[in-house]
Amino acid sequence: MSRFCSLASALLATVFAMPVAGQAADPQPTPAMDVGDAETVIVTGSRFGGRTATESSTPVDAISRAELQQSGRVDLLQQLRVQVPSFNIPRPLGSGVGDYLLPPSLRGLGPGEVLVLINGKRRHTSSDLNASNGVGRGDVSVDFNAVPSFALDRAEVLRDGAAAQYGSDAISGVINLMLDRSVGTAAQATYTQTTRGDGEGYQVSVSSGAPIGAGGVFRLTAEITGQNATDRSRPDTRQQYFGINAAGRPVAPSGNFGSGTGLTTSNGALDPREATIDRRVFRFGDQPNTNKKLFYNLVAPLPGGTELYAFGGYNRLDGDIEYFFRRAGQDETLRAFYPDGYRPRLDSRIENLSTAIGLRGQDLAGFGWDLSTVYGVNTQDLTYENSVNVSLGTASPTRFYRLGSDFYQWTSNLDLTRDIEVGDDAPLQLAAGLEYREETYRLFSGSPDGSRNGGVPILDGPNAGRPAIIGAQPGPSNGPDDRASLSRHSYALYGEVQKRFFGRLLLSGAVRHESYSDFGDTTNYKLAGRVELIGGFAVRGSYNTAFRAPALAQSGYNASNTLILNGAQAIVRVAAVDSAVARLAGADDLKPETSRNLSAGIVFAAGGVTAALDGYRIRLRDRIAISSTFQDARLTSFLAANGQAGFSALSYLTNAVDTTTRGIDLVINARHRFSDGSLFAGTLAGNYNKTGFDRIAGTPAPIAALGIATPLFDLTQQLRFSDSLPRDKVTLDLNYTRGAVTFSVTNTRYGEVSTVALVNRTPAQIAALIPGFDTRLVRVGTTANSDIIQTFGAKVLTDVELSWQATSALRLSAGAQNLFDVYPDRNIASTVASVAAGTNGADNAGTQPYNAISPFGFNGRSVFVRLGVSL
Repeated sequence: MSRFCSLASALLATVFAMPVAGQAADPQPTPAMDVGDAETVIVTGSRFGGRTATESSTPVDAISRAELQQSGRVDLLQQLRVQVPSFNIPRPLGSGVGDYLLPPSLRGLGPGEVLVLINGKRRHTSSDLNASNGVGRGDVSVDFNAVPSFALDRAEVLRDGAAAQYGSDAISGVINLMLDRSVGTAAQATYTQTTRGDGEGYQVSVSSGAPIGAGGVFRLTAEITGQNATDRSRPDTRQQYFGINAAGRPVAPSGNFGSGTGLTTSNGALDPREATIDRRVFRFGDQPNTNKKLFYNLVAPLPGGTELYAFGGYNRLDGDIEYFFRRAGQDETLRAFYPDGYRPRLDSRIENLSTAIGLRGQDLAGFGWDLSTVYGVNTQDLTYENSVNVSLGTASPTRFYRLGSDFYQWTSNLDLTRDIEVGDDAPLQLAAGLEYREETYRLFSGSPDGSRNGGVPILDGPNAGRPAIIGAQPGPSNGPDDRASLSRHSYALYGEVQKRFFGRLLLSGAVRHESYSDFGDTTNYKLAGRVELIGGFAVRGSYNTAFRAPALAQSGYNASNTLILNGAQAIVRVAAVDSAVARLAGADDLKPETSRNLSAGIVFAAGGVTAALDGYRIRLRDRIAISSTFQDARLTSFLAANGQAGFSALSYLTNAVDTTTRGIDLVINARHRFSDGSLFAGTLAGNYNKTGFDRIAGTPAPIAALGIATPLFDLTQQLRFSDSLPRDKVTLDLNYTRGAVTFSVTNTRYGEVSTVALVNRTPAQIAALIPGFDTRLVRVGTTANSDIIQTFGAKVLTDVELSWQATSALRLSAGAQNLFDVYPDRNIASTVASVAAGTNGADNAGTQPYNAISPFGFNGRSVFVRLGVSL
């Protein structure tokens, strides 16, 4: 702390001692521009006022609200996915609240490596750690669902490392959501539905801004969105009920494709109910939810040229997530309650509250200044419905509180800027600042009945009398030992300098020192430059170091699952890194991720055409991820011998790998106004990136000493980093306006993605599974078996919209998303032949034809209508 104060005093004293020659430009957003306007003034990436995208020394996208909402899109993440070349999101399924907190990716990296700002101020993250088996596993995300897109003026996306300017998380870039500060009232209503007849959705938004004094405004936006479920599952042809053997006794049902419909062999004679049960028992698609949002933005002039500002909001999302179906004949089913099987549900409540307040002015002892404080909190409450704890028998509830969590963040900043004349036509621009941030993460226990062993054995069927599976379905509630409460604080001191030379060369540099109470100090810097050549051409580049502090949820997350494995009670846990059991298995304290980013590009602007081509390399060290699952009797015995009995399978958060991501971004904008007054605007945007591994940590020493060879980061986890997001994406967005009518068409090509589909399959099984699918094999050790990696091919989706400005106040729109009803490639299928070879496919015995890593989902075509009113 004393060192930090000394550095701060020295830097501020130096800056205050310099003579004043000018003030920095007002870094406030400009009104929304027309669709396709490449001259929008951006403020992200510099503390010295706005410039256009082509004037910036680093690549920045500026997307207006009209562009974001084009083609009827209402979800902010979906809007950004189409508009930003290197931005992608998966569509997770059955991952709890992860179905709503979609993990965004920028430049091929994870959700934790992109920083989100609102009006230039840091936004709090979710309290949820993604522990699902998909993209973003082991990471935390900002809840984009909390921000109504109708409250925005635009979104600015800085595609470059910026930790030296903004602090932790800004490794792949920064998303800055700029709120609307215009005067007037507007309302909008949108209705969407898939052409399959499901997935009905609506959005109703109202926003009104009232003037305050000269140049001030108070704007309030209210929005409610609703989404019904979609379902692309197939009938479950597996055996649902107990079979009857030759002795007339029940036997466990077969889990193979077709075993309940006569396609493949059943276990015993089929129960007559197999012929009459409705086999559409799965929900496979978007989960239903309702989301209510309220956001405000205030700018008020004060005497002496000072300005008061404040913004923030509240939202509550209520969702109903359905998990996989439990068949009547499974041990997870209490048949006295659910004689025909059941789908457990997760009632989810996610809330966000945030508020920011600040003062800024242009003359504090000659400095432009900005003093602000921002508070934000995310809370989650999860409750199982239609569930059961089989070990409680018929005394079991069917509703269990699963867990709760919250995350609090409080950030305060003082920013100073100053222009100093140095005798030429461009001043030396300086900035300095201080930041203090506090964070708290808490994880709460669930209902005791959802995690305890009631001692009641299985009541009926072939396993009657054996120990019942313990805990609520689909997984036990958090127990009393799974609670966590962590806090930390940090201080930051930062400075930035910029100077233009000879009217052509722009150079800038930034440095930031941060001190964290939990992992120590870090200093990062950035150098950037841009030089204008001839004929509208310029070259630009940057080099920066960046970092990401481990999220508190990554350090404190603890989740237990109690199962019966091989006839014995066992606990499977994702253990907190500082827990005794994780330490015994080789876990260490998490370290911050660090990176070295290099970017270089060329830009062009002439007439109505602008273009930018930027290449980049991101070397990222000590990436944080959930480890492989360690499951071995030798490990269980070792843990028990050291006072940690009952653990049969274990994983934990770890700094598992080092990676290098290389890529290229291309953005071309064109605008032309014809002699009849009609306007054409088009954007071609593309990205290619590839992530390779420089280091993959070996088997932890304590586990290797037991003779266990499971790597710390196995093949499945590796492909999540390298191949589960598209390596390439190209978008062509075309708009034509004539009179009161506008027509737009957007074509987006999503590149191929890959995942580990099946593991440890025999040559005979592989021969039955892979014909007709794009696969490659990875040999398992020295055996003849292989893991199967499946690749899903590139697809092009087309969105269209036709809008009519009926009056100056009324606008009507209609259109379609995914006009040509494109679906991703199918999962490796379960077939009669595969079952004969001893295996199902990768489609959950035929019920799930598509994979959740699809970058555009699998709902098919949807249509929309929209009504907009402005006063």
